[in-house]
Amino acid sequence: MNNVRSICLTLLFPLAFLISCSPLNSFKKDKSLFESSRVVTKYKAVADMNDAYFVIKENNFFEFYRELFDSLKNTSYPGKYTKKGDTLYLKFYNREGNNLLSNKALINSEKKEIIFFDTYTGVKKKLIFN
Repeated sequence: MNNVRSICLTLLFPLAFLISCSPLNSFKKDKSLFESSRVVTKYKAVADMNDAYFVIKENNFFEFYRELFDSLKNTSYPGKYTKKGDTLYLKFYNREGNNLLSNKALINSEKKEIIFFDTYTGVKKKLIFN
């Protein structure tokens, strides 16, 4: 019985540690600051039923989300960014956001658009400022 308990504890401790260090847990810590941060710029890509938005906020936060029929937010991928010139380096709290967009974005202020791109495949998405 003691062997089973020690094996369970040996397996559960590393698992609990990994969960506590997960990016989603990190967002829980930043959530109140994220929610209180003012919107700086908002980009929008219009689709038939599911529009996509990319919002840049104060305190180096951003959020990528989709709205169904211009009313229901059905996905949300928040994160933090660093900026060098006109390029944003994105770090999503949930890795799925990186798969949908990318970890880099180029802001074209003249055309009022933001372009997300991968190092290998090129442009992934283009959102227009509204």
